[in-house]
Amino acid sequence: MNDRELGCAGGQFMDRGRMNQNGVVQPLLTDLYQITMAYAYWKSDKTDDTAVFDLFFRNNPFHGEFTIFAGLEECLKFLDSFHYSQSDIEYLKQTLPEGIEHEFFEYLGNLTARDVTLYAIDEGTVAFPRVPIIKIEGPLIIVQLLETTLLTLVNYASLMATNAARYRMVAGKHVKLLEFGLRRAQGPDGGLSASKYSYTGGFDGTSNVLAGKLFNIPVKGTHAHAYITSFSSIGELKTRLIKHKQTGILEDLLEHAVRHRSLLSHLLDVSTEESSEGELAAMVSYAIAFPDGFMALVDTYDVKSRETEQANTEPKLINDIKSENSPPKPKTSPSTNGHQNGQAVGHVNGHKTNGHQNGVAQNNGSRSPKDTDIQDTKIPSTTTTKTTATATGTLKTTTVSNGTAYLPKYVEKSFRSSRVGN
Repeated sequence: MNDRELGCAGGQFMDRGRMNQNGVVQPLLTDLYQITMAYAYWKSDKTDDTAVFDLFFRNNPFHGEFTIFAGLEECLKFLDSFHYSQSDIEYLKQTLPEGIEHEFFEYLGNLTARDVTLYAIDEGTVAFPRVPIIKIEGPLIIVQLLETTLLTLVNYASLMATNAARYRMVAGKHVKLLEFGLRRAQGPDGGLSASKYSYTGGFDGTSNVLAGKLFNIPVKGTHAHAYITSFSSIGELKTRLIKHKQTGILEDLLEHAVRHRSLLSHLLDVSTEESSEGELAAMVSYAIAFPDGFMALVDTYDVKSRETEQANTEPKLINDIKSENSPPKPKTSPSTNGHQNGQAVGHVNGHKTNGHQNGVAQNNGSRSPKDTDIQDTKIPSTTTTKTTATATGTLKTTTVSNGTAYLPKYVEKSFRSSRVGN
């Protein structure tokens, strides 16, 4: 076994060089009762008690039989930076009930996670109900204070990664899957998390430009309905010429498009009068703007009656145009919206000699499928990672076994921090 040093990289909302983690993730991102319990522990002289908390879930999301574990990297960053600021302490003095002793606030101000040890399976691997995915061991008060934050970092991340993996398993290895969910996400942070963990679960790219910058995710997209509706006739085209990629000769793309539309209309027994001239003009103009990466949105008007005719009118490359007497074979370019909302529930159990702590966290979701227990309870071996937060702020990881042997190759992507061997 070799120890590996786990460094922090990436972050949400801030450039990677300026902040290691999401600025919203801080000790006050928790439930009030965690802090009031901490005071009760402190009053009961339990500052030296040690506890072990297990983070697990009871049911797989989406009526599924597995969950893809995600969010570990953000958990490690949170442990590494855990500290109450002076403004945090001042706020708590105003918020907590009267009578809280001043010494307790001094105690909180000195708290860090340096004495906490975290064990976890590797991010991006398969997890199953009632099997711990994270175990934290350390002083009772500090691990109690970590509970809610760790749950919120893992719940939504695992939900999105699992949903993406389910899409990938159905689509297969070679179909491109793109995530376009930012506009319907649960706020800015939810949008970034959805893009990040959809990629973890197996998607190929996102429309979210900031997520692409922060997490090095390929950025893809088509165009909006607004672009199609901004054209009403072919006469609005300012240019119809496009340079042949191989010969360099300028050719009239509209002429080719109209010819292919006529051939396809005859082949499909559809009248060309049913086509929208504005839609044709918009697609021609967009193809001229992006001749090497043309990908069109075909459902602005009536996709059922015209998607095959209109989509195949525009070639992706001018040199893809075939003989005038033989139309090209229809091509499809499948993509899917990766932002599906669901609900996942996570739990943390704290085990002590004289007590039992239990917590529940639940993420927001506009769609909440009823969870069902998995049918197969046979659990493959997983990779166990021991991560220790030290006083110097470094995190050391020890890998015990290979936990991805049973995971499809196209689901293995994850956002693990860079690791340097000692």
